[in-house]
Amino acid sequence: MAGTGEVWPQLFKQFDNIHSVIAVDISTGMHEKAMLRLHKHRNHKIQFVEDDILKSKLPKNSADFVISTFGLKTFSFAQQAKLAKLVSQTLKPGGVFSLIEASDPKGWWLRPFYRFHLMVLLPIIERIFLQGAKDFAMIGKYTDNFGDITQFAKLLHEEGLEVNQTKFFFGCATGVSGKKPLNHPNRP
Repeated sequence: MAGTGEVWPQLFKQFDNIHSVIAVDISTGMHEKAMLRLHKHRNHKIQFVEDDILKSKLPKNSADFVISTFGLKTFSFAQQAKLAKLVSQTLKPGGVFSLIEASDPKGWWLRPFYRFHLMVLLPIIERIFLQGAKDFAMIGKYTDNFGDITQFAKLLHEEGLEVNQTKFFFGCATGVSGKKPLNHPNRP
């Protein structure tokens, strides 16, 4: 779920002591595009692991932080539960996490226009300008099914993590962040 690493520049800027980032994604192509477009000058600090994150054997208590942008909406409830467990197991005590996802801004008066943008405009833009890419065609459907980050936040909390939820852009995106307590009981 590392995608193209849009947030890595901000991580390196905010935390100048980061020695390396382990980017896990199921798509080698996605990583190659990321390295060519955004990260040529820091490729020595980014280790790519091609892996299905839900089947990953990442070392327990090994990560200072876990981040993901816009990959969660494609997961079922069962897959979200596996991911919450993986986040909890992978983080070091005191480690932090942050995930953001496109969401359905129920109750927002501009919601119909936002939904039109997701369901109609993005797929049209994709067909015309991105020549065969399938990234945007399903965003509206995935976002409808996902709702918002609340369900995933509860799963993280059930794994013993400290959790904060945030709405962005009137709820068009929602985020969850927090940390693994220093006294977290590492569960099997």
